[in-house]
Amino acid sequence: MARRRTARTVYINGERWKIRRAALRKLYGDCNYDTKTIRIHHTLSGAELMDTLLHELIHARWPDLLESSVEEFAGTLTAVLEAEGFCLPEDTDGGC
Repeated sequence: MARRRTARTVYINGERWKIRRAALRKLYGDCNYDTKTIRIHHTLSGAELMDTLLHELIHARWPDLLESSVEEFAGTLTAVLEAEGFCLPEDTDGGC
């Protein structure tokens, strides 16, 4: 049976945000400041999922950062977490 994905609630800078998986057109994720919602494309997994989620969380926390800075910081965080052995269940091919 397919698992139903629900919204996750997190607090970012003292504000309540929702994180949802969604079918997005031509996007990996997005961050809506008005509704305090982060959406992540429902097909992402592994490093792509981690990088996209970190990217959108950075946008939510620091909305004035340049896109290039957000991309660089999310990429750095993803690389460090992977190097330290953090992985998602989708990545378990015996390496994690």
